[in-house]
Amino acid sequence: MRKITDFIVKGRYVFLLLFIIAAVFSIYLSTKVNINDDIMKYLPETSETKIGKDIMDEEFAEQDSSTLNVMFQGLSDKEKEDTLKKLQSIEGVSSVDYENTEEYNKDQYTLYVLNVDDYDHSETATHVYNYVNNNFKIAGISGSIYEENKPVLQLWIVILAIACGMIILIILSESYLEPWLYLISIGIAVFINKGTNIMFDSVSSITNSIVAILQLALSMDYSIMLSNRYKQEKLTHSNKIEAMKEALYHSFKAILSSSVTTIVGLIALVFMSFTIGKDLGFVLAKGVLLSLISIFFCLPALLLIFDDLIAKTKKKAPKFNLTKLGNVIYKSRYVQLILIVVFFVGAYLIKGNIGILYTDSEQDKVGKVFEETNQIAIVYNNKYEDLIANYCKKLEKDENIDQTLCYSNTINEKLAYDELNKKFKDLGQDTEIEEYLIKLIYYHYYNKDENNKMTLNEFVSFIKSDIYTNDDFSDKIDQDTRENLELLENFT
Repeated sequence: MRKITDFIVKGRYVFLLLFIIAAVFSIYLSTKVNINDDIMKYLPETSETKIGKDIMDEEFAEQDSSTLNVMFQGLSDKEKEDTLKKLQSIEGVSSVDYENTEEYNKDQYTLYVLNVDDYDHSETATHVYNYVNNNFKIAGISGSIYEENKPVLQLWIVILAIACGMIILIILSESYLEPWLYLISIGIAVFINKGTNIMFDSVSSITNSIVAILQLALSMDYSIMLSNRYKQEKLTHSNKIEAMKEALYHSFKAILSSSVTTIVGLIALVFMSFTIGKDLGFVLAKGVLLSLISIFFCLPALLLIFDDLIAKTKKKAPKFNLTKLGNVIYKSRYVQLILIVVFFVGAYLIKGNIGILYTDSEQDKVGKVFEETNQIAIVYNNKYEDLIANYCKKLEKDENIDQTLCYSNTINEKLAYDELNKKFKDLGQDTEIEEYLIKLIYYHYYNKDENNKMTLNEFVSFIKSDIYTNDDFSDKIDQDTRENLELLENFT
């Protein structure tokens, strides 16, 4: 072991240069790492959400789509129309939802919903987001496309976390320079770790966002341990090279033991059924291992290079006398043991009362002005249609649910003639039908009963069986209308 530590100290400059080169190359490699934004990929096969999503993908062959909510402030009526046309002309935007109603206009704000026929983190969706963000003076932006582009940890949070850590280290260190050397040695490991993630098929966006700050937090103590040991050895060795060899040799076991414990704990995440734990566990375990290697191969060179400057930037560090606290802890050890057991049992019993948040509670700028909606899809077997119909009625009465759309209360809902006419009006102006015609069909052709109701399917079936075959009316129905009726029949 001593031969290895002596070899490290002897070739310290070469090792430091090699690690710096590796870190720079890794910065380039990190741009090639496949970042996965689809959290569904990590759900276990037994997850109800995963099973439901697979059924939807198999049974309902819909094209992937995504949305982007764009909010403007202070637009005039003409500017609203011009903005709508500009948004519709963006490459990749299939349509834009906007009406001159309160749903899209509130106070001084105007909302446009951009629809993109591609999945959230696709090139098309990203292009639309970047184009809107760079070419329009917007008051707010949200939606599935935006959420995929928004990092899990904002940059200012990372900077704040590092700054807080550095302030604490500077206060507690005996030199103003030492904490920066710790940061450099671990920073090299962080860059190498992000670059070497290219070995994986993909890395989740969550892991990619938080791994650097976690790696820094988990391995900072290794630097402190080696640095403190070096200071101790300098007291008994006049030659700083020999002091570093002894420090590296004597601190090796302690640092290695500490890192192995951390690495094993991280690898335990690999066995989570929610496989993002596997993703996070492997990346972080690799990061801690690289930090360990960087501490042994880079920090000795940094400490020796800046040894004189460390001495010049020496300062007083706060000293804490923990003797009294240690005595209190020792004397109350049995009480502490009992309290730990009580708290553990209590925490286990009440953990079920913790609320589970299914959506983001932090509203964006658009959500603060216009009402946000969260959709939940329920997939069921057709043989349970009657059961689901009753369940939908219960959901409609739930005050926490704004709208419930089921087969039983939409397409398969039995409607009186005036209700059916309103349905057609809701579909748009092009499908509006004179009310007396609907009434005529109901009372004279379909059923004389005043209270009778029919579904959309029954209505279409009547058109096809009675109107198509009637010489007086069949030629009045153009081809476009026939195609729309065919489509409606397929849906119903």
